[in-house]
Amino acid sequence: MQSCKDHTTGDFCEICEDGYMPDVANHGRHSCQPCACPLSIILNQTIIGNHLASSSPRCAPGFYGNPMVIGDSCKSCDCNGNSDPNHIFNECHNVTGFCQNCWGDTAGANCERCAPGFYGDAISAKNCRECDCASSHCDVHTGECLPESTTVNLCNISCDECIWHLIGDLRLSNKTLDQVKVSVLNISTGAAANDRLKYYNYTAQHIDFVVCFFSPSNLKRSDANGFVQKALVTANVYNNIVQYIEEANITGLTTMDLASDGINTQLGFLKTQSENVFKESVSLRNEQFGIKHFLVQQSYLGSLTYTSLYSFPFQGCSHLFSQIFCSEFHSDLPGRTTKRLELTEEVAEGTLNRSVEVLQTITPIHEKVEEWATNMKHQDYSAAAFDRAVVSAGEAVENLSELVPELLHKLRVVEEKNQVNNVTTNIMRIRELIAQARSVAKKVQVSMKFNGQSSVQVQPHTNLEDLKTVTTISLFIRVDPDKDPIEDRFIFYLGDRNGRKDYMGLAIKNDNLVYVYNLGEEDVEIPLGSKPVSQWPPVFNLIKVERLGRHGKVFLTVPSQTSTDEQKFIQKGEAFGTDSLFDLDPEDTVFFVGGVPADVRLPPALSLAPFVGCIELASLNNDVISMYNFKQTHKMDVVSSTPCPRYKLAFSQSRIASYLFDGTGYALINNMERRGKFGIVTRFDIAVRTVANNGILLLMVNGDNFFMLELKNGFLRLMYDFGFSGGPIVMESNLPKLQINDARYHEVSVIYHYSKKFILLVDKSHVKSMENEKKTLPFSDIYIGGAPSQILLSRGITLKGCVKGFQFQKKDFNLLEEPGTIGISSGCPEEYFMSRKAYFTGESYLGSAAKTSPFDSFEGGLNFRTLQPTGLLFYHSEGSDEFTITLENGAVVLNSRGTRVKSQKKQYNDGITHFLVASVNNDKYELVVDDKDMHEKKRPTAAPSASTVRNFYFGGSPSSSIKNFTGCISYAYISRQDRDIEPEDFQKYTENVQTSLQDCPSSDFLCLSKVGRDKSNLPKGLLGLNSDDQEPGETEETPCYLTPRPRATRHAHHYGGTANSRQEFTDIPGSLSKRSHFSLSLKTQSSFGLIFYASDEAEDNFMALFLAHGKLVYTFNLGQQRVKIKSLEKYNDGAWHNVIFIRDGNLGRLVIDGLTVLEDRAQGSNVSWHVSSQLYLGGVPPGRAQRNIQRNSAYSFTGCVKNLQLNGQWLSSVSQTFGVTPCFEGLSEPGTYFSEEGGYVVLDDTFNLGLKFELVVEVRPRVASGVLLHVYTAAEEYLTIVVLCSQVMVLVNNGVREFFTQVTPRLGLCDGSWHRITVIRDANVVQLDVDSEVNHVVGPLNPSTKSARTPVFIGGAPESLLPEGIATRRAYTGCMRKLTVNESQVSFSKAALVSGAVSVGSCPAA
Repeated sequence: MQSCKDHTTGDFCEICEDGYMPDVANHGRHSCQPCACPLSIILNQTIIGNHLASSSPRCAPGFYGNPMVIGDSCKSCDCNGNSDPNHIFNECHNVTGFCQNCWGDTAGANCERCAPGFYGDAISAKNCRECDCASSHCDVHTGECLPESTTVNLCNISCDECIWHLIGDLRLSNKTLDQVKVSVLNISTGAAANDRLKYYNYTAQHIDFVVCFFSPSNLKRSDANGFVQKALVTANVYNNIVQYIEEANITGLTTMDLASDGINTQLGFLKTQSENVFKESVSLRNEQFGIKHFLVQQSYLGSLTYTSLYSFPFQGCSHLFSQIFCSEFHSDLPGRTTKRLELTEEVAEGTLNRSVEVLQTITPIHEKVEEWATNMKHQDYSAAAFDRAVVSAGEAVENLSELVPELLHKLRVVEEKNQVNNVTTNIMRIRELIAQARSVAKKVQVSMKFNGQSSVQVQPHTNLEDLKTVTTISLFIRVDPDKDPIEDRFIFYLGDRNGRKDYMGLAIKNDNLVYVYNLGEEDVEIPLGSKPVSQWPPVFNLIKVERLGRHGKVFLTVPSQTSTDEQKFIQKGEAFGTDSLFDLDPEDTVFFVGGVPADVRLPPALSLAPFVGCIELASLNNDVISMYNFKQTHKMDVVSSTPCPRYKLAFSQSRIASYLFDGTGYALINNMERRGKFGIVTRFDIAVRTVANNGILLLMVNGDNFFMLELKNGFLRLMYDFGFSGGPIVMESNLPKLQINDARYHEVSVIYHYSKKFILLVDKSHVKSMENEKKTLPFSDIYIGGAPSQILLSRGITLKGCVKGFQFQKKDFNLLEEPGTIGISSGCPEEYFMSRKAYFTGESYLGSAAKTSPFDSFEGGLNFRTLQPTGLLFYHSEGSDEFTITLENGAVVLNSRGTRVKSQKKQYNDGITHFLVASVNNDKYELVVDDKDMHEKKRPTAAPSASTVRNFYFGGSPSSSIKNFTGCISYAYISRQDRDIEPEDFQKYTENVQTSLQDCPSSDFLCLSKVGRDKSNLPKGLLGLNSDDQEPGETEETPCYLTPRPRATRHAHHYGGTANSRQEFTDIPGSLSKRSHFSLSLKTQSSFGLIFYASDEAEDNFMALFLAHGKLVYTFNLGQQRVKIKSLEKYNDGAWHNVIFIRDGNLGRLVIDGLTVLEDRAQGSNVSWHVSSQLYLGGVPPGRAQRNIQRNSAYSFTGCVKNLQLNGQWLSSVSQTFGVTPCFEGLSEPGTYFSEEGGYVVLDDTFNLGLKFELVVEVRPRVASGVLLHVYTAAEEYLTIVVLCSQVMVLVNNGVREFFTQVTPRLGLCDGSWHRITVIRDANVVQLDVDSEVNHVVGPLNPSTKSARTPVFIGGAPESLLPEGIATRRAYTGCMRKLTVNESQVSFSKAALVSGAVSVGSCPAA
């Protein structure tokens, strides 16, 4: 080590000391100058950059900021050009930036508005003029004279400024949260954690400074229509964000330390490698070898994932990337070349050592580093070139930081992080803090004002599947018809970014509020004509739009200005066709309010001018939402367009001050005794309304001492321990008075009497009391409705419900004003207490009565989810006549007086939510499942039934012979003659037999519950439980990472992969023999293949559409003559093309894309021509079409077809499917995909799974359970491989008895990765290997068993062939590849049969 001077350090004096940074002088030499940041040694310097470095560093005149705060800098004053021109400097305060010398009759923090007594435009026109009014008071924008009483006093001006600064900081907070996300990644990888945590400190200090503006004592003096309450609530948001950032500091540091401790071995290895690079780089003689080693190291680091936690020790600056600038060299040091190479390497290593998502974005950086390293091998490089390389590396990394927030907007890396000892605990804690901060942002109940150019993109719903069946959006809107004439304007849009596919929105058209939605066919517009917008009062009005299946409604509530009466208006509409589901693509879905940027395309119905007025979002499907949880804003000037105040108690549903707890938040009252003192009698009162079974009401904790009042299974339960010798005391009972989850308010009081007795009152009546050792209450704080996880531990769960008030010693507390409160909101919507979901156990049902007549005119719909193949969904009877909707062996069946309509698909018991609609009219019965599976039957004539009130049941019935349903039913509706269609409120049903009205359990719980219920007829090993008495819900199952429904083109199917891939259509009209007009859309890259074919049995008469050399060919015969039309162009370009092929007697016509029209005609016209009642799409059965179609085109084409119509009518009567799946979008990869619609492959007879074989296959499931393989013999012997709740099981019956073996992989099978399964059988011995985890079983010997050649089913099997006791009968859903039997590769394209929805050769990529 040399003796360094001039504030340098390092082995070669090449690094600046702490507090100094490199500076390059004009003569090219380097020196170390003081950093423009908080210093450990105070120096006296002159101006540096835009700030003064003196004994008290501050910004230079004309600039503002605080260089003593990490992350802050000196920024130019912004006074909108309205500062005093006579002042050269000091335009604004050097810390706050507030302009101090506004000129031209302007005022404000940025001289942005006209001064009191003046009006005009202070920013653009700069034309502030004196008010021409007797009172000297006028509107600051228009000059309209105002009465003296409306003068805004100084306090109100201050409050307005508070709101402006608040809104600005809301915007800052959104950025801060994104940066917290980024920091979580950095903490989780251990890289650059320290500097990120320091940035937390800066943010916390800044937000804390802003919160100081919102002193309750300052704001309450000028409360107007709840405006102050708004500010207080929002200020609370930021108090909590400060708290979470501080907690994240501690947690992040702990995580970083734990990460470092947990990987010592790997870290040691990497440090050794680093030291080797350094030593080799010191000598110029070994530079070539050093560079080679560097490139090897780069390759190794590039393969690291985010679980490879790794960081370097730093000197000087703590930020990894600023190391570049804090470690410059003196130009005359001989070792600078290799030292700089090491720095470049360190930058690249720090970059490459990020998460997997970030790694994907920095391939160009990696390539650039390699390019630099290659160039450095030559001896003729210059120091300047190397300097540029180093600086360029730093810039590349800085640019990367701008990409990270986009990559992490769903926080997926943290959400999906694998568990690694204590590190995961800390990362999960950070995740919880971020989720809580987001939850708080969602509940900021403040409006935004739109000026006709602005827009807000709101964060979309976290789970778009929840919006499929029902979508409800509530919002408050304020317009002022007197100031802004009502014009056609856009209000909001939820849908695809490009204005395609499904969407919903709201607009003003022709002076009416108009609700618009589209479910895939035509737009539905519902105008609310009963209350024109021009007649709305200039206050906030409540609007609610609702969609249930095809049915839509728009509601308007106008508050009265003089009384408590309200005006309510409603209008309803209905979508055309059968589509009922709102399908949104998570990748392209946007939610815009007020307007949209230029790059977003709206559908024509909503392509209107942006909104003018104020909007405040209220809820989305009963979840509280706020525009302040935005993704981005566009031209939103919150200074000139301040939020409109909303009187929170204007509507009847919110007139009583109440608080909504949605299960994510809680209230915390610190230092209760500031309002009342503990005494001889200490009393707590709380009014609660809920339908939840479980939830915490009151909780106090002090060390090991605690007090908890909670709901347990719907009953009040009190548990406490103040250090009693006998341990905790529990007060619980099933007394009816203690059950309070009935959707009504209940007043609950807890009284502690003489420090030795607790008394519990419900609705002012004594219910129960409990005595204990005499001890005073050892608490000062109380949690209401829940608590943080580290406080909660295993004590209970947070409350879902409403709290009307809380009192301690009869003193009221405003929970929203308490600094510790997070995640709750004001108001108590009635919809929150309606039970739309029900869970049925197989022995339960719900019953009610209504004025309905299902046999004559009926429409009913519901969501259902189950793993049981059979169950009663809906039941109604009149005498011996029954109307039922059931599951039968996995299919949905509508039965009305013996007429049955059955779905085509038979795997609806797959644990996935499905939606069905059953309808009856004068002509037909119709059943539609998931918008795709549609069947109908003609209705026989019958006398109409009398219209009376009749009973009906969901989930079962007290009298039906059909097995009751097991699973979940939600958002059910039925047509009633006494009301509009709306979701059923199960809470109001008169009969509830063992039915839970809470949220439905997860698919994994259903999976385990199914196993638990079926354990009487399943092998014990299938249960997957550690003990007989363990609850199924205690098993930690993870849902499949990949969706069971990859993104696909609506109503489109993919054909190919096998020679006979096809769909077969029946019930073709007889008129086809005379004239036919077929149309379809086609997308393919095939040169040859059959697209469409129809013929008679002998194939003497036929019609076909096929590809030949990429050209479309349409042909049919007429006796011995043949019409043949061939396109001139090729259409196998992978794009969609619309094709129409017409036969009118002897005339044929082919129309392509509406532009190309080709015709051909056969001689004669009286020749008889007819085909059978079966059409083929995509291909034909083996042997057909050979005599009429050229050989290379007589087999299935590979591609997609959609919108097949005959004579303008959709063809939906598919009778059979062979190797056809939805037309998936996006990337694909080699393999065979078994779609959720169900299907299987039968191997050709060259493969035999007899008594001795070895089978290997790789799978990537998308559903947790399904049949992978099944082999059977006529003698009831079989071998079946199933995936059951992510475990693999081989079940064998060799004629003596059944035996099995199973493996539960440590990481499961549903993680989105490929998994290798090996099954080896040798007579009665079976071994199972899943990802190198092995198990085996030895069954009984059967000397008479002989090896026979039997069919091998892959991915599923016909229902009749599966054994009775098998745990799951559903087909496998997911990808499969590399199947070998006895080391011979299996080719599914040569299979004996491909049945159902199976795509051979292509899988949707993960």
